[in-house]
Amino acid sequence: MGWNPLLSGAVRDRALLSAAALMRLMASAEVVGPRSASLASGSAGLAVCHAVAARADQDERGQGGQRGQRGQRGQRGERSREMAAASLDGAIEVLASQPLSLSLYSGFPGIAWAADLVGRLLSDPAGDRDPGDRNDDIDLALAGAVARYPASGPYDLIDGLTGLGVYALARWPRPAAVECLAAVVEQLAGRARADAGGVYWPTAAAALPGHLRRLYPGGAVDTGVAHGMAGILPLLARSSALGVHQDTARPLLEGAVRWLLSHLVDSPAGRTAPALVAVGVAPAPARSAWCYGDPGVALALLLAARDAGEPDWELAGTELALQAASRPPELTGVSDAGLCHGAAGLAHLFARMHQLTGRPELATAAVSWTERTLDMCGPVTEGGGGLVCGPSAAWNGPGVLEGAAGIALALMAGCLPAEPEWDQMLLVSTGLPAPVNA
Repeated sequence: MGWNPLLSGAVRDRALLSAAALMRLMASAEVVGPRSASLASGSAGLAVCHAVAARADQDERGQGGQRGQRGQRGQRGERSREMAAASLDGAIEVLASQPLSLSLYSGFPGIAWAADLVGRLLSDPAGDRDPGDRNDDIDLALAGAVARYPASGPYDLIDGLTGLGVYALARWPRPAAVECLAAVVEQLAGRARADAGGVYWPTAAAALPGHLRRLYPGGAVDTGVAHGMAGILPLLARSSALGVHQDTARPLLEGAVRWLLSHLVDSPAGRTAPALVAVGVAPAPARSAWCYGDPGVALALLLAARDAGEPDWELAGTELALQAASRPPELTGVSDAGLCHGAAGLAHLFARMHQLTGRPELATAAVSWTERTLDMCGPVTEGGGGLVCGPSAAWNGPGVLEGAAGIALALMAGCLPAEPEWDQMLLVSTGLPAPVNA
């Protein structure tokens, strides 16, 4: 898609300082718990963040930089490279020694995805990726696992089939990745349901969080990106554009977009995406976030429109994005700075949508939400031998999805000219060139 960083001047300087302080905090944090190696909250995600910083330093030094700062930047870059390698080694050690789930965000596919990305970020920019890399066995294992995927298994991005499709896109066009993506499309087709509105994917009550099971005893249709059907749209659009089961992926995609657009609800701010839809329960507007709500759904529509060549979808996505950008902050439900449902996530999504549409209102929203992110993180000061940032209440742990690493990644993306490949895990980009069959 290409990338044009939107921050400049004092805001850019603040963002880079805050990112550095957050990464220093990450380096000193001990990641514990059952997901200590995971992409979402563990050391695999930290490895990605450190690798992005190391590559940024490498690229800047390659372009010359300011002479007086080269040595200091080189030292920071080397520390980031070492931290990336150490974090990734820790995650791979867990992968090799413990049984892990099929989840992209909390299981072994996410660690493998991080290993692939970190390897590319830390490699020679002019070099080719080694076709015999250490992910080959994982590729084959996942292709087989998707073919045998349990009928009751989740379909979503965080824990299910859509996340495995993201891994396959990252490994494209290796034969096992092609096989895996084809199997994901087949499995999604088998789980799809249809009604007068189009195509949808239901979520059983047992798969909903406890407080929602009482509200939706018969289950519901989740419309979000993280756990719902909006996350499927970019994956199906890219699969069809790549020629993977086009005769299946394209009709599913068209039906899903039709269903989603027909279930937008009225609100004081205009038409908006509800979090859940169920018979007998009045749909309510969702908060503004990546995981649920208009920003995530709008970006899913825009990506699908690009790959499918559908101007009407692009118009719908743009309208939803502009509406989200104009929403007063106090009506968004944002209470922290994280990627998943916080200020940094909105900043990055609006920046991505600006790249796709060119609309200046979305660039303005991206900068505004970056400033709110920086205010939430607090001032950066010198202390304890390095940079220190504000209250930890602005994030949840050191990880990517809700924690310090994700905020640092979004802040760096606002400042650096390199394509932020890491956001492929969010399915807000696919990381591939223009579609081949659209």
